[in-house]
Amino acid sequence: MDYKETIEMNIADTIMEKPVSFLIGRRRFYLYPPTLGKRYLLSRLTNGLGVNKQILSSNPYLEAYRLATEKKELVCRILAYHSLKRKCDIQNEGKVSKRADLFRKKLNDEELAQLLVMTFSHENVSEYIVHLGLDKEHAERNRIMAIKKNTGNLSFCGKSTYGTIIDWACQRYGWSMEYVVWGISYANLQMLMADSITSVYLSPEERKKLGITDNLEIINADDPKNRDLILGLLKEKS
Repeated sequence: MDYKETIEMNIADTIMEKPVSFLIGRRRFYLYPPTLGKRYLLSRLTNGLGVNKQILSSNPYLEAYRLATEKKELVCRILAYHSLKRKCDIQNEGKVSKRADLFRKKLNDEELAQLLVMTFSHENVSEYIVHLGLDKEHAERNRIMAIKKNTGNLSFCGKSTYGTIIDWACQRYGWSMEYVVWGISYANLQMLMADSITSVYLSPEERKKLGITDNLEIINADDPKNRDLILGLLKEKS
């Protein structure tokens, strides 16, 4: 399987919010993609891990193994939160502690490291954004908005998660705050925001400043992939 197929499968898993399963004896557990609420709760714990970001980017398993051996109690608690899905369970201290204690007793350092590595990629959608070309779309949108910044419109607030994520999702989709915080994965929230359709009206003067002369598609004649398309266009004209 090549890189493109792998990342497209990962995107599909993210859309479906597919959990990672593992066994302890005959009992099956799942690591669920974190919601916005769980992400905030987990951030308090992950800050205490002291992750070496340089090693994490080059060798995730090596860093995860170090954390599993040096901070086993904390790693088990983090995994316990990841293995609980419902808000009532996540906020049940007794259930979280019991689950963390089970992981500490039944899983060795290698197993803990493998599971911890899986949680590192739960919120990382940067690869998806680049793969889908959304980074280029955002850059073009910013270029356009720089021209339109003097339109007379004023915007206020949007200084926190309340305005930039929760209010945006509630207004756009009609969801409750409870669902936005605890019902949908944070990764899906990020992708919905990154790929939401935005339309911008440009006056002739603004189009001229941006170098946009018409709506015709520009075909790169130097690209071998466009050879058949160009030949077809020439045949149509002849």
